[in-house]
Formats: sequence, C-alpha cells, structure tokens
Amino acid sequence: MIVVSGVWRSTHFVPARWSLGAGESLLLFVALPVLGAIGAAVATRLAPQSTDQSTVSVEGMLWSIGFAAVLQIAAVVLFLARHETVAPAGTRLNSALLGAAAMVAVWFPIQAIGAAVASLQLALGGPAAPAEGHATLQLLGQTPLDVRRWLLIVGVVIVVPTIEEIMFRGALLGALRRVGLSAWSAIGLSATLFALVHVPALVSGAVAPGLAMLFVLGIALGWCAARTGSLAAPITAHALFNAVNLLQSLR
Repeated sequence: MIVVSGVWRSTHFVPARWSLGAGESLLLFVALPVLGAIGAAVATRLAPQSTDQSTVSVEGMLWSIGFAAVLQIAAVVLFLARHETVAPAGTRLNSALLGAAAMVAVWFPIQAIGAAVASLQLALGGPAAPAEGHATLQLLGQTPLDVRRWLLIVGVVIVVPTIEEIMFRGALLGALRRVGLSAWSAIGLSATLFALVHVPALVSGAVAPGLAMLFVLGIALGWCAARTGSLAAPITAHALFNAVNLLQSLR
C-alpha cells in the first residue's frame, strides 16, 4: 500500500502525443471492435472447412484475427495518418523499456491478486479456478507445433496487444482525458472497460480472478501510457504479459 500510495502521489504524467479530439477518439474506440466483429464474421464464411474440430478452432481463430486486424489497422491508419505526431525513435525506445520494466514490476502482484481472488472464490463455495483461464491460451496449449501455432502466437503476442492498446490506451484514454477527466480517473475507467470486454474469453471458473487481474493490468498499462505520453510503453508491457502467459500455457 505504501508503494501504491507513493506511485499515486508522485507520478508525473506527460502530455499525450495522441492528437485526435474526443469525438474522433470515441468514434475510433467504437469502430475498432465493430470492425473486428465484421472481420471475424467474414473469416467464418471464408475459412477452409475441416472435419477435425481442433483444426477448425485454430484455423477459425487465425482467420478471424487476420481479417479483423486488416480492417482495424486500416481504420487506425485512416484516423491517425493526418493527425498523429510520431515520437523520435529514441523516445519510443525509452518508452518501450519503461513498459518492459513496469511489466516486470507488476507481474507478480497481478498473479498474487488473481490467486487471492481464486482462493476467495473457492472459500465462498465457488468453482476452483482452472490452471489456464483464457480460452485462446487453452487452445494454443492444445495446438500442434506447426505453422498454425506460430501464426497464432504472433497474433497473441504482437497483433492483439497493438490493436487493444490503440483502442484502450490510445482512443479511449485519449478521449477521457480530452473531456476533462483526471489522469487517474481516465486510467481507472479505461482499465474497467478493458477487463469487462475480456469476459467472453474467460473460461468457467476464471471470470472473477481474470477480471481482477485484467483490471490491475489495465491500470498498469494506463499508467505506462500516461507516464510516457506514448503507446510504445503499454504495447510493450501488454506484449510481454501475453508472451509470459503464453509460455506458461505451453509448458
């Protein structure tokens, strides 16, 4: 608590390089998941058919991530091409390093919070939390080590964190700051929505622990974005979080 209080009081948040206005930012925040859903729907129709259920699941997810990413990246480019200020390479590198350091610092607290909530859930008569609470990571653990797994790994570690950070720590956090919320209020609200949108991906027994962990992760990612004014920090931290979880699921 002393450390948290110190960070809360002493953190100096820098002006964000996110240059879209509140309205444009909110529009982008809404457009990205809508485009993702459209991409997934198109992928469902175009994906090759197979009688092997595991192959259907893996290839379906790959097609969904691919089509969704194409549409979402196109939207991001359309919105930001004429507005966004690109930071110098050295600044982006420093921000990425801070993001990596932040994830190292919060990794064990996040795991401890998840374990505590899982224990409380069990003590109250709820189900035991599964070893792997995310459906995508469960699927990865069951996928043969072939090109499909490697493509899915790229999606989980690089594509998804990048899109989600543009959506939550770029568009949403930027919009909330533009309409007058304080940095910590905007970080808290964006972290709450970040956790809630992941509920469909959490398997039975993992919803409460997963929500707690994702909320704390969202706070850390929001802090990275507000502290550096750059998305390089939260993207790096998010990618590391996914990568470590992925390695654990593949053991």
